[in-house]
Amino acid sequence: MANRIKREMWKVIKEGFILNTENKLNNVILPTKAELLQQALVVIDSNHKSVCTNTLKIAEHFGKQHKNVLRRVSNLIEKGRLKIEPNYYLDELGRKQKYYVLDRKSFSTVVLGFTGEKAEDFRIEYVEQFEKNATELIQWRKVRQEVIEPTKAANDSIEWLRLELIKEIPESNKPKFLYINIQKAITKVASGNANTDRAEMNVEQLKVVQWLEVQVHDEIERLRAVGLSAVDIREQVLLLLKGD
Repeated sequence: MANRIKREMWKVIKEGFILNTENKLNNVILPTKAELLQQALVVIDSNHKSVCTNTLKIAEHFGKQHKNVLRRVSNLIEKGRLKIEPNYYLDELGRKQKYYVLDRKSFSTVVLGFTGEKAEDFRIEYVEQFEKNATELIQWRKVRQEVIEPTKAANDSIEWLRLELIKEIPESNKPKFLYINIQKAITKVASGNANTDRAEMNVEQLKVVQWLEVQVHDEIERLRAVGLSAVDIREQVLLLLKGD
């Protein structure tokens, strides 16, 4: 008995080590089961491309075992009624396990055959959440589109400033990193993190970006009109974004 327990423990440790090594080599960070279950019933994905749910949430919400939901998904894939690829998460022991992310159409296909006293109520609740998130996604895309023109205008002004800096301080790296420094400063003010991808920002953060892009453009053009040097304009713009 003791030897069997030791073998099982070593198997878990070995699997966990291999998984961690693979993840590190492939630069992949898998979500945990707890993280997936903490999500709302229906979410907008991190890149704002679609509204979706996952099979773990479906199993939890409909009171079914996840393996049975996976079996239904596999059957539907084999019959050609679903065309989706598996995703993976880490279970409580750190092992890689399969789950699926479903959009509204795939979700409807999977849960159509679910029965039980509360199944219909759960389906309605999910549909309502899909509709709510779809509306939010449309709003996000609208605001994201509205940010494009101010960003282009700001970038045109930044490009002029960069070229002027090259003339004034040709040996410096400041012209080279001007665009990155300004855009990262804008991103940090909007989201709190200079490395946040705009595709991952929410509507309010994008509105802040839009406002700041306008401020950067206007400030560069204003200081340019009064004849300030490019070096001084750069400093003023960065101070503006720092709130100084």
